[in-house]
Amino acid sequence: MLPDSIRQYVRAALGELPLTALIRGGTVLDVHTGTLIQVDVGIFNDRVVWVGKGERRLSPDAEVINASGKFVVPAFMDAHIHLESTLLTPPRLAEVLVPHGVTTVFADPHEVANVLGVEGVKALLSMAEGIPLRIFVQVPSRVPTAPGLETSGAYLGPEEVGNLLSSEFSASLGELNYQNLLTLKNEYLMKVASAINRRKVINGHLPNPPYDVLNAAAAGGIMDDHESLSADEALLKLRLGIAVMVREGTSERNLRDLVVGLIKADLKDWRKVMFCTDDKHVTDIISEGHIDFNVREAIRLGLDPVKAYQAATINIAQHFRVDDFLGAVSPLRKADILILDDFREVKISAVLYEGKVVYGEGNTKFVSGDITVPEIGLSSVRVKRPVRPEDLLIRIEGGEEALVRVMVVTPNQILVREGREWVKVSRDGYLLSDVGRDVLHIAVVERHFATGRVGKAFVKGFGLRRGAIASSVAHDHHNVVAVGADPLSMATAVEHLADIGGGFAATLGNDVIASLRLEFAGLMTSAPAEDVVEGLRRLNGSVREVLGCGLEAPFMQLEFITLPTVPELGLTDLGLIDSRRYEKVGPVVKVR
Repeated sequence: MLPDSIRQYVRAALGELPLTALIRGGTVLDVHTGTLIQVDVGIFNDRVVWVGKGERRLSPDAEVINASGKFVVPAFMDAHIHLESTLLTPPRLAEVLVPHGVTTVFADPHEVANVLGVEGVKALLSMAEGIPLRIFVQVPSRVPTAPGLETSGAYLGPEEVGNLLSSEFSASLGELNYQNLLTLKNEYLMKVASAINRRKVINGHLPNPPYDVLNAAAAGGIMDDHESLSADEALLKLRLGIAVMVREGTSERNLRDLVVGLIKADLKDWRKVMFCTDDKHVTDIISEGHIDFNVREAIRLGLDPVKAYQAATINIAQHFRVDDFLGAVSPLRKADILILDDFREVKISAVLYEGKVVYGEGNTKFVSGDITVPEIGLSSVRVKRPVRPEDLLIRIEGGEEALVRVMVVTPNQILVREGREWVKVSRDGYLLSDVGRDVLHIAVVERHFATGRVGKAFVKGFGLRRGAIASSVAHDHHNVVAVGADPLSMATAVEHLADIGGGFAATLGNDVIASLRLEFAGLMTSAPAEDVVEGLRRLNGSVREVLGCGLEAPFMQLEFITLPTVPELGLTDLGLIDSRRYEKVGPVVKVR
């Protein structure tokens, strides 16, 4: 900030310069003291400069907002989000999030980074210029996430991470899973040290580790986590000084259990509790909301409304050390403000971003215009072709049936249990799916360097009666993953995604019955949100009605089943991964 800007803010606060906007007559939530007060809010350019009562000088073109009978609160933040999981490039995402009161997100772009590296992250941010959505970067700490267990499209070492942490848009070192930290490898320790030395927060990925491991993670610098599934787990983290991000995404819905559990536990201090979405499809954002949904649902579950709003605003700003200019309706803070018709129901009447109304009267007040997708993001799905059906199957020598490890899906969660099932062996030695028992083929095809590597296993929980589904979104390596009742349908799906540059596909035999193109890194699209929602509706409808899958969000479930870092099993192009031991395991246990 320049001295002249400070001079102008001080003079405007004193009344020596006219205000450029005024919010009059509202009930303001003071998140610092947790109280509601009747005051006006004066804005000069992009900042709040005055909160009080009395007449103020206004510029001739000042916007005066009558908030009588309404509530004035800070705009919402998302403490941890992967933009890529919304499927929308930043301009299209802003069009969706702003009406839900979100003007700031803390985003870990490790999906794009795993595909395109540092230049991909910069390309993603270049599309965010000039939009009313502030993006702070949680610098990816694990690209690749599981070295030696997967193939990613890029590598971010200590030097690359340090350079990104030094940038003005960085807020933290992105989620670091405890397995990597506990290796004590210098590469990870250098990244942690780089963040600490720059006074940056270190985000964690701590799904229910043993207590000693949790202590070690805290001792190693991890400062927050978004993977808690129960209040007991969250309390352990809070007691060790690890902030808890309450997540409510598409397939990871933890808000109810955490909020209700923490209320029952009589948590006294909620300052280290924050709201996030982590991964949420655009369809769910439009249908139920974003952080506004978290606030509304938390209040409905019994959380004090003020604490709910603090978890979406000041708690996040303080955690990321940006509360000097964000997170509150108070002087010097950016004028990112919501006008609410209803405090408990979070009914948003208007949204201000840096002092300008960007949403009101049911409409956005900004235009994204033409969106140019950077060239680096196109044509990122490179598989060795042709993909033959037999390439996607497990073959053994001898035997009539085999006992195999099965990836058992946990509906609406990213956890994958290990099961065991007997499957038949074909005459030419290929293991066969069993649709009647919902034991299906799953394969991960390497797509960054066209090596032809394929990881193969079996999965249970998708319920496909026929055909296949495939995705180029496959955390965190983002190779192409396909699940199917037969290998021909799977091969057709993989080939189609290579043709269109990535996305989702549903196939039956040689036919593509529905697909959605995600042209930027095979992860995101610049298409309008309504087109994406309609495309997903058609796609999910086809998967349900034609292929017989009963999952609510089959593609979100498909995206996460490949993770090699979440218990108990993951799948990469290098094979089946036991994430408990962080090592490859064979899909076949024994043959008879």
